[in-house]
Formats: sequence, C-alpha cells, structure tokens
Amino acid sequence: MKKIVLSFVCVLVACVASHAQGVKFESGTWKEILTKAKTENKTIFVDVYTKWCGPCKHVSETVFPQEKLGEYYNSRFINFKIDAESPAGKEFVKTYPVTGYPTFFFIDGNGKVIHKIVGAKDVDGFISEAKMITMYARHGGIDNMMAAIKNGTADKELLYDYYISANKKSKPEALNLYLKALPTEELIDENNKLIEEISLYDKDLMTRLVDEIVKASNDGRFSDGKYAEKFAFCIVFPVQYDITTFLRKSIQEGNWEWFNELLQLKERFANYGGRVYGGGKLLDGDLNIIQGRGLFFATPEYNKLCYWTRNRVNEEEFKNALVTYMDKLISENPVDSLIKEEHDQVLNMIKKEGLKGQMQFFAQHIFEAGNVTAHNIIAWTDYFWKLSPSDKKTKALCSKWINYAYNVNRFNNKVAVPAADLLARIGNFKDAKIILEKAIASQKELKNEDQKVYKPLELKLRDINNGKL
Repeated sequence: MKKIVLSFVCVLVACVASHAQGVKFESGTWKEILTKAKTENKTIFVDVYTKWCGPCKHVSETVFPQEKLGEYYNSRFINFKIDAESPAGKEFVKTYPVTGYPTFFFIDGNGKVIHKIVGAKDVDGFISEAKMITMYARHGGIDNMMAAIKNGTADKELLYDYYISANKKSKPEALNLYLKALPTEELIDENNKLIEEISLYDKDLMTRLVDEIVKASNDGRFSDGKYAEKFAFCIVFPVQYDITTFLRKSIQEGNWEWFNELLQLKERFANYGGRVYGGGKLLDGDLNIIQGRGLFFATPEYNKLCYWTRNRVNEEEFKNALVTYMDKLISENPVDSLIKEEHDQVLNMIKKEGLKGQMQFFAQHIFEAGNVTAHNIIAWTDYFWKLSPSDKKTKALCSKWINYAYNVNRFNNKVAVPAADLLARIGNFKDAKIILEKAIASQKELKNEDQKVYKPLELKLRDINNGKL
C-alpha cells in the first residue's frame, strides 16, 4: 500500500512539475532551430551566455525557471541557449555580434534580428520586451518601423504600436505622431482619452485639434445638449487645459515664438459654438484665474504681463501695458464689489458657525478665489518698481496696486504676507501694517481657530512694527 501511495505522489509531482515549469529551451543545431521557427511561424528567443558570466548565471538560475515567464515565452517563442565560447557559439557570434553578456536576441525564421537586448532583466522586464517583439514582427522589425516613421509612410496602426512600446522619453512625441495620423472622426471622438495625455507641444496637432473642435461645434451636432456637454468635457476641456500647460511652459522657458502661437490658438476658440463653458468668448475673468487650467481663460494682456515679468524683457512695453491694464482692471472691478454676492450667504454661515469640519472644506473655494491673480499682481508690481524711479508717484501707484491685490479677496490669508513684504520694500510701512492687521481681523471674523494661519501673519506684523525686514 505504501508503495502505491508513494508511486501516486511521484506521478502527481511529475505532472505538476510538467505544468509549472519556467522557460523551456530547445536543443539542436542553430540550423535546426531556424527550420523549426520557420515551420511553426514563430520567433526565436536566443540567450547568448558564457560560463564565467555572473549575470548570465543569475538569469539562468533565478529568472528563467519562474513559471510566469515560462507561460509567456513557451507559447510564443522557440527558446534557445548558446554558450558564446563553444564551437557553435563562436560561429553564432560571427553572424550575430555581441558586445557584452548576457545578450538576448529575438530572431525570425529567416535569421533576421528583430530585437536585441544586452544585460540581465527580471521576469517583468523580459515579458515587456516580448510584448514589443510581437509588435516589431508585425511591422517587419524595428528598423523597418523606425524608417517608416521617419519618412512619414507609417500608418496609424504602426504609429499606435510605436506609442504603446515607446519608452518614457520618446512617448510624448510618439503620441503626437499617432494622434496626427487619426482621421478627424477618431481624433475628436469623445472616447479618445489620449488627448488628455498630450504633454509635448506640436503646433500642427494643436492647430488641427482647435480647428476641428470649432468646426464640430458649428455643424449642427451640438443641437443635442447631452452630446455638446459630453464633447466639452471629453475633448474641449482637455485641449484648453493643454493650451494652458503649454502657455505656462512657454513663459517658464522664455519662448516668445511658441508663446505667441499659443495665444493665436486661444483666439481661434473665439468661434467655438459650444454652450457649455464656451471658448475664448466665455473667460473665467482675469480675477478668477484658477491654478492649472487658468491661462487659457485669461486675456492676452494678462498672459503677456506674466511672460514679460517672468523673463525680464520688453521693459518699456511692460510698464506701459501694466499701467493700462491695472487702470482697466480696477475700474471694471472696484474693491467694494470684489466679494461676490453669491458668496455672502456662505460667508455669513462661516462667520456664525466658524471654520470647522465640513464647513472649512466647503468654503475652501471662497478663500482661494483670486489667489493666482493676486500673486501675479504683486509679482508684476515688484518688477514695475524695480524698473521705475523710486519717487512718490511710483510709490503711490505701486501701493495702490498692492492694496488692490490684497483686497481681491481679504479672506485669502496667503496674499497678505507677500503684499506686506513688497509694501515694506518700497517704503510704505503704514499700508503694510494695515494689510496684516486686516488679514488677522478677517480670520477672526470667520472665527478661524487654526493657529497655523495666524502665526505667519503675526510674525510678519511684528517684523514690520520692529522695522526688522
């Protein structure tokens, strides 16, 4: 009985082992392996190793035996190992040169190299390479793929494969190439999620996207309100966000040509016929710019002031433009109207109940209103002050703008400190002190008990009073 049980266990172990194996390597000559690959229409995976190579041993002993890798490779490839220093190996490397060990080749049945890897990888690394091999084989090898991409003959299927297989560095350009190859109906289809992945500026692609969006919004299909809304959220908003991202990058990098191209793209949206958060005609308003999506919804004048200030260029044009811009901004948005009526009810609730729990979260958008533009006004004013004579007229003008930046939203505690700093630097300690005192009073009005909010305000007020800036 014991012998029967033992025999059964041995058979069971053998069965399990036969199914739970790693990469299975074929035996035979290279010529026989090529013949088999051609007959079975499979790619050959070749491990070129040496007996003295440490990484070769590591891969052979710890990676290839793993079941996950075996499952993937055994069904897709004919796997073959060859010692580079054996007689057969020396002949092999004459045809397929290696520069280090281990080297792995993926070769078709005609003996043509599809892909080559130098160096050890883990299981996931080998599987990732294998996925690309299937793709390369479809397009006649990586060299043929890249040649088609370079000479512009690649179709959308090849370009999609190229995008999927591209490394992190190449992926943004690969995505743009694929999107440009799409017919219009696919490019601006609301299910095309890849528009949200665009991260590299391409003038032709962005121009085409904007023009097709505008055309679609005026051809009658937007009479269906649900379709118009979905199109806006899935296509329009991502493209507007992309323009904002590229505007911000062009400002950071000081690329005036790129910056102006993006402003022109923004203007093309003026003919957008959508009803949901339209195009250039329905701006947020420069006072309500939101971090991230904002610059698309700002006026060209606003964007130019950001560019000039960041890059310290066009000094006289900047100074004249800022005076004109601030005069208009203040006249159209006087201080006494900056706190919007729709906020009053919420603000009154906060004042009664204090900033606690969900109320603080619910009111966050009120505290952040005007945050981006207030800081920009302070930055513009700082640059203006540095370019101008330090006389009473300039001091009064700059003080006016800084006070306005603070009053854009007196409940935003993050503006008071930089505003007071700049006022002190231009010599207006009186207004600097007033702003900080108002900021503290505003938080008390809201019954804000967060000492982290008060501390920087109180420390800055102390420094102002002590003249320690």
